[in-house]
Amino acid sequence: MKRPLSLLALATGLLAGCSGPQMACMTPICPVAHWPLNEAPGATTVQDLVANPLFNTGTPKPGSVVAWPGFSGPTSVSGQSGGALYFPGNGDTYVEVPSTPDLNLSYGSLYLEAYVAPVQCGAGAYYPILDKWDKNSANGYTLYLEGVGPGQARVALRLGGGTFTSSQTLPANFQPPSTGTWTRVAVKVDGTSGTFYVNGNPAGTFTAPAGTTANTLPLWIGAVHTAPAGLFHCEIGLDELRVGRVNPIFSGQ
Repeated sequence: MKRPLSLLALATGLLAGCSGPQMACMTPICPVAHWPLNEAPGATTVQDLVANPLFNTGTPKPGSVVAWPGFSGPTSVSGQSGGALYFPGNGDTYVEVPSTPDLNLSYGSLYLEAYVAPVQCGAGAYYPILDKWDKNSANGYTLYLEGVGPGQARVALRLGGGTFTSSQTLPANFQPPSTGTWTRVAVKVDGTSGTFYVNGNPAGTFTAPAGTTANTLPLWIGAVHTAPAGLFHCEIGLDELRVGRVNPIFSGQ
């Protein structure tokens, strides 16, 4: 069962506050998963607050959550809301969530959101947020940031065989464990209509492909199974990561 949520344009945080099984979703975005990423050092699981119909609990890799400046697992740092997790730029540190039907979102009914704090890496960097994209089938989705210049990044979505980017940039100035700008980024796909958001404001549109994202890969938080072509991996802090679906009752299609 799912908990009703507010519209992105009207809410201070779409999908915020979802916490387990509730009544059937009756609002525009229905929650699939919400990882607050508040885990303290020593944590061996990363909690999902939405049972839809099960909790998509994650496992920190390659080891448990650690305190700054340890890097044997995701690093606990200060976030937008309480704690957050920091992922170094080696690609070997992430949270793994097993594949479930929950996470195999339809191309035409998809919502991804996170608070992000990328470090300064410049143009040509990518900062992974979440990934469930299979290179063999070009099937699935990846949400990440792309560095576009000194201290600036933009939001990017890899969906099926296409890659789309926001028209608005955001600061890339995080200095872990506590200094820098946290920005709320999101993308919504409703049918073929795709929209990026930065701090709740529309930040570019695109025409989304048709198809299904279903594959058996686990969802990774803070790393990607296959790097975006031509880009190098950079560090990022992540907080309040959410996945949802567009409610057909409110679909614009």
